[in-house]
Amino acid sequence: MAPPKKDFKGFSEWDPNLTPKKATSVPKEDTKPTPAPEKQQSPHHGSRRGSNPTTSKQLPPNTKPQFPRVERAQPPRILARASREHLQPPKPKQKYSNIVLEERPSTTLTAAQKVKRVKGVYWITGIGVYALSSYGVYLYIQYGKAVKLNEENEKQYKLGVKNRPDVDTNKVYENISGKYDSNVRWSEFFMGMPLLRRWMMWGLQGDVLEASAGTGRNNSYYPVRNCKSVTMVDNSPNMLKIAKDDFERRYPRYGRISFAPQDASQPIKSPSGEGFDRVIQTMGLCSQKCPVETLRNLEQHCKPGDAYVLDHARNWGCFWNRDIGGLLEESGLVVTKISRFHLGTTWLIEASPRPRKQDHTAEPGSDSK
Repeated sequence: MAPPKKDFKGFSEWDPNLTPKKATSVPKEDTKPTPAPEKQQSPHHGSRRGSNPTTSKQLPPNTKPQFPRVERAQPPRILARASREHLQPPKPKQKYSNIVLEERPSTTLTAAQKVKRVKGVYWITGIGVYALSSYGVYLYIQYGKAVKLNEENEKQYKLGVKNRPDVDTNKVYENISGKYDSNVRWSEFFMGMPLLRRWMMWGLQGDVLEASAGTGRNNSYYPVRNCKSVTMVDNSPNMLKIAKDDFERRYPRYGRISFAPQDASQPIKSPSGEGFDRVIQTMGLCSQKCPVETLRNLEQHCKPGDAYVLDHARNWGCFWNRDIGGLLEESGLVVTKISRFHLGTTWLIEASPRPRKQDHTAEPGSDSK
């Protein structure tokens, strides 16, 4: 015998005028499901299928059944405004509780702070340019005064009005050798001496002699690959010792160098015995007791330059060492303007012929009838 079917209640039990109520979240209780009561069998159990004697009301035609609106219960939302503290990265854990870590300030700059920083850079740059230009003008004025004072002193020395002061510069350099570099570093920097030293040392080659080497302020600019040998001389043994240590530290594998603590006006021995290809001296003539004799002695220690001149003439047809100014003076031309370029090696000359008498209008060398 088949189990009894549950009776289906039609749509008539739903009241269309019933207003749906919002479902509220009701906490669930741990209740066991109660068993459904057993229905008694209808006395009309064997009746025709589909008949329902309990139906009492039918829906009118063309009406849609209305179902109650059931809303799902949602968990309550917690809306909170995030603060800056929640946006910052977590702080690192401290290994030791007794040490308090300092909070680093934020590196983000506002627009006003950026403008302030840019103005500060402009102010610092302007002050630096003004200081350098003022220092350059000051040096130029002082140099002009010193030159005029020296000229007046030389006149008085020759006339016997004043006695030439006798200052032993060698003792002075011996005393200041230890702090010489630190004292002149910034003054040489503002005067542009590093660039001048680099330019002077750029074309060195062959056997090189440096007179008045001092503490070796030219050492960092030596093209040792092109130098066959290097010889340094200076009156001060202490300063030459500093130059030697610095050179050996910079070029530990260069072994073709010699140091001689002597005056540059005295005979100097060259490695080849034939003289030197290049002779340099920086900031040394002002300390020499007899600068003219020193220059003449350095001239005697130079190799004859004809070899380089002849090679250039054979290759290019030009004798590059001719004295253009002396040739102009000897020619007698009336020079109106001279300009020199390429470090003085190129001359731009504007000249006119010498004035001639009116009765000799013909060109020199022409036959006059």
